[in-house]
Amino acid sequence: MIRILGLSALLLFCIYLVYTYPQNAQKNADLEYLETDASVQNDNEILETILPEFEYLHIESLDKEVDGYIVETYREYEIHRDQDGHILKQIPTSNYEYVRYKNY
Repeated sequence: MIRILGLSALLLFCIYLVYTYPQNAQKNADLEYLETDASVQNDNEILETILPEFEYLHIESLDKEVDGYIVETYREYEIHRDQDGHILKQIPTSNYEYVRYKNY
């Protein structure tokens, strides 16, 4: 019971310190600007920072029939899109998926 009261008092004291003393960011809030070493990137550097999406696309030319089954081939592509959703770059990967259907 004494431990719980001691920890509660310590927690209340910490909360008091956080709300009583201002943070360093609040002290510097009156600055008009902040100098940084940031540089402007060209289009190729910006393109490399965009996170790609990975999608599997059906490749009909690789489809075939094996032992009474139709085997469809899908290849994974790394797709880079802009903010409007237009495809900027589409890079094939070495990953393939195969879907097998019984041919009736």
